[in-house]
Amino acid sequence: MMQDPQSLAKRSLRWAFASGTAILAVAIAVTAWFGIFQSEQLRCIDEEQAFYRDLVQCRVTLASLDDRLSQPDLSAADSSDIEARLVLERARFAESGRREAIRRGGQVESWLTEGKSGKAKINRESIGLMLIELDTMISASIRKIADSSSSIVSALHLFMVFIGATLFTIVFATGRLMLSNYRHLLVPLNHLANRLTQLNRNIPESIHETAEATSTILSDPDPSPDLRYVTESVAGLCRDIEEKNKKLDELYIRDEKTSLYNYRHFKEHLIIDVERSKRFGDCISLAMVDIDHFKQYNDSYGHIAGDRVLEKMAEIIRGQCRVTDIPSRFGGEEFAILFPKTDRHMSFEIAERLRQIIEAEPFDHEHRQPEGQLTVSIGLATWPDDAADWYSLINNADSALYKAKEQGRNRVIAFSREPGDPEA
Repeated sequence: MMQDPQSLAKRSLRWAFASGTAILAVAIAVTAWFGIFQSEQLRCIDEEQAFYRDLVQCRVTLASLDDRLSQPDLSAADSSDIEARLVLERARFAESGRREAIRRGGQVESWLTEGKSGKAKINRESIGLMLIELDTMISASIRKIADSSSSIVSALHLFMVFIGATLFTIVFATGRLMLSNYRHLLVPLNHLANRLTQLNRNIPESIHETAEATSTILSDPDPSPDLRYVTESVAGLCRDIEEKNKKLDELYIRDEKTSLYNYRHFKEHLIIDVERSKRFGDCISLAMVDIDHFKQYNDSYGHIAGDRVLEKMAEIIRGQCRVTDIPSRFGGEEFAILFPKTDRHMSFEIAERLRQIIEAEPFDHEHRQPEGQLTVSIGLATWPDDAADWYSLINNADSALYKAKEQGRNRVIAFSREPGDPEA
C-alpha cells in the first residue's frame, strides 16, 4: 500500500525539523563552549602577560642593583639607596605578583616573606639566586602564553571543522528534502554543498589563511544572510586571534622600556647574519652605544628621569637606523645596533651622524652633566676584518667602546688590533 504523497511530504518535513533542531542545539552548545573557552584562554593570556611584565621589571631592577653591589668602592649612601630600592621593589612585586606562581621554598619567596618581617638580608649571592629563579619563571610564563595561544588555535581549527561539517550536513539534508519536493532548487544547493565540502577538506594551517578561505564563501552573487553572518563571524574571530598573536610576538622580541629589540632577538639576528655573510661574503658592522655618565645622571635625578632619557635615546636611534638595521637595547644604558651588509666606512658615517644628533638634542638637566650635555660613546667592529665569529664581533665592538670612554667620551672609535694582539 503506497503512502499518500502529502503524508510523505509531512513526514519529511517533520524529520527535517527534528533533525534541524537537534543539529542547531549541538551547534549552539559547541559555539557556546568555544566562546567560553576562548574568553577564558584570552583572560589567562592577559593575566600571564601582566605577570610576565612584572617579572621582567623585577629582574631588570635586581640586575641593576647587583651591578651596583659589585662595585668595590660602594659608599654608605649607595648602600642605603640600594636597600631602599630593594624595599620598594619587594613591595611592588609582592603587591602585583601572583604568589601561587612563585616556587615554594625558593629565594624569591624567602625574599618576599622575610621582607614583611623586616629580617630580609640581601647580598650578591641571594640576588644571583633570585635572578636565576626569575629567569626560570619568565621562561615558564612565556611557555604558558605560547601554550594558551596554541590551545586557542587548535580549538579554532576544531571549531572550523565542526562548522564546516555542520554546514555540509545541513546543506546535504536540505538538498535531499528539496530534491524530493522542489527539484528545480537542486542545482544551486549542490553548488553550495560543494563549496562547503571544499572548505571543510582544505582548512589551512595559518589563522590568516583560514580567515581568507572562510571569506571566499561570500564570493557568491547572493549568499544566504545566515551563511554570511557565520562566515563573517568566523573570519572576524580569526583576525582577532591573529592580531593578538602579533602582539605576543612583539612582546617576545621587544624591550619593554625602550620598544627596541631585546638582547635575545639581537643575538639571534647576529648569529644568522654572520653565517649568511660567511656564505655570501658580505660585511657586517656592529655598533655598541653607551650613554656617558648615565649613572651620575640617574643618581642625581632619579630613575624616572633616567628612563625618559633611555626612551628618548631609543627614539633617536630608531629614527637614524635603516629598515634593514637591528637596533636593540643591550642592557642598562648600553645599546647595540647591527648593520647587515655594511662596511666599516659606512657604519662609521652612520654612527658619527647618530652621535652628533644626540649631542645636539636637548635633554632635561643635561647642563649639570660633567660636559654640560648628555652624550654617547660608540664602539664599532666589522666582520670579517675585525672578528672571526659573532662572539668576537661583540667583544671587539665593546673593546672599541671602552677606548672611546678612555679617550674622553662623546666620540666614535672603530676597533683596531694593537701590535701583539692575537688574531680574532
